Amino acid sequence: MVGVPATYRSGKVELSGPVGWPDGTQLEVVPIQPGAAAPSVTDNRQTESYREFIERLAGSFGDEPFERPPQGDNEKREEW
Repeated sequence: MVGVPATYRSGKVELSGPVGWPDGTQLEVVPIQPGAAAPSVTDNRQTESYREFIERLAGSFGDEPFERPPQGDNEKREEW
């Protein structure tokens, strides 16, 4: 999931455009000080362990079945 710019006005957060996130998507809102660079997702997750990443990702595919389609046969390559 990719973050989007937003502005806080009159008690509401206004996103800069449509995002296509499913209802119930959890958000983290971090104010940016004027003149400061926006924190990136990688900055916020540097201390996240692999286990924490998996736990955060769990359930993000919703109820949609997640199946890998058939991959076919391996490509035959010339030996060297």
